[in-house]
Amino acid sequence: MDCAFHFAAEEFVMERLKPDEPVLMLWRTDMTAMIGANQIAETEADLRYAKARGIAVVRRSSGGGAIYTDPGVLLYTIILPFTDETDTKAVIADYLAGPAIEALRRMGVAASLEGRNDILVEGKKISGIAQYVRHGYLCSHGSLLFNADLAELARVLTADDEKIVSKALRSVRSRVTNIAEHLPGGLPADISASDTLTFMKNLRESWRDEFGLTEYEFTEDDEREIRKIREGKYASKEWTRGRTPKYSYRNSKRFPGGGVKVFVGVKGGAIEDIRITGDFLSLRPVADIEQKLIGVPFDAKALAGAISGDDVSLALGSITKDELLSLFP
Repeated sequence: MDCAFHFAAEEFVMERLKPDEPVLMLWRTDMTAMIGANQIAETEADLRYAKARGIAVVRRSSGGGAIYTDPGVLLYTIILPFTDETDTKAVIADYLAGPAIEALRRMGVAASLEGRNDILVEGKKISGIAQYVRHGYLCSHGSLLFNADLAELARVLTADDEKIVSKALRSVRSRVTNIAEHLPGGLPADISASDTLTFMKNLRESWRDEFGLTEYEFTEDDEREIRKIREGKYASKEWTRGRTPKYSYRNSKRFPGGGVKVFVGVKGGAIEDIRITGDFLSLRPVADIEQKLIGVPFDAKALAGAISGDDVSLALGSITKDELLSLFP
C-alpha cells in the first residue's frame, strides 16, 4: 500500500496509457502524510515524528493541504481527458463526490459536498478532493476517512496558526471525523480493516452502477514503468522536500481560496528567485507563474504586467490575480 506507487500510477495512466474513457482507481495506503504540491513539507508535517513512527511523507502533484492516510482511509482517483471546456467542478460533483455520497447514503450516512471540495458529515470533514492537469488529462483524487487513526492524524500534521486563528479552530482533530462513527447504531466495537474494504466495495458498486466501468489490470511492463516514475519522482527526497529559495522578502495571507506565501529573492531591483507556496487548489504547476516573474522588476506595476488572470487561476485555483499581487509591496 505504497502511496508513492499509486501517485506514479496516476501519472503513468495520463502519460503512457492515454485512455479515451474515464479511469477509476480505488486504493489504500500505509501510514502516510501527503503534502500538497505547493506546500513546504517541513511546515506541514512533523517530519521527526513521522520518521520515528514509520509514517511515510509523500508529495502529490495536486494542490490543496496536507492530509494523513492509513489503512482506514480509502483513496479514490478519476482520470479524464481534459480540454479548455472541461468543467472541473462538475467532474468533482459527478464523478467523485456524487458516487461517494451515494455509497454513504446506502450505509445510512448523510453527507454533502461543501466548501472548497470537501465532503462533510454533521459539519465535519470526511473527505478532501484535489485536481491537477497533465499530458492532456485531468486527475481528480481524494480521500475518505472511514476508520482512520485520528490521534495520529492530529499528531503528525502541523496546523496552520493563521488558519486556526481565522476560523477559530482549536486543532486539526476538531475539524475531521471518521465515517464509521456515523454509521447507524454508532461505532461498532469490533470494527476492523475489513469494514474499510466493505466500504470500498460499496463505493466501487456505486461507480459501476453510475458509469458502467470495466476493470483493467496493470501488466508487468506497466508496473515496471510505474516503478520508474515512482523512483524518479514520488519516492525521491528532492521531490518530497521541494525547493527552498534564498529570499530577502516574504509575505503570507489567507484568502477564501486558501493560504498563499511568497518567498522572493531580489537582486538589482529585479526578482532573481521566487517560491509561491500554500494550500490553494491548483490545476497547473505554480512554477508556471514563478518562471514568468523571474527577472521582472520588483514593483507592483511590473509584476501585474508579467502575468494574466488566466495564468493565476490555473496555477492558484480560486486565488485571484489581485489577491496574489497584494502579497507584494
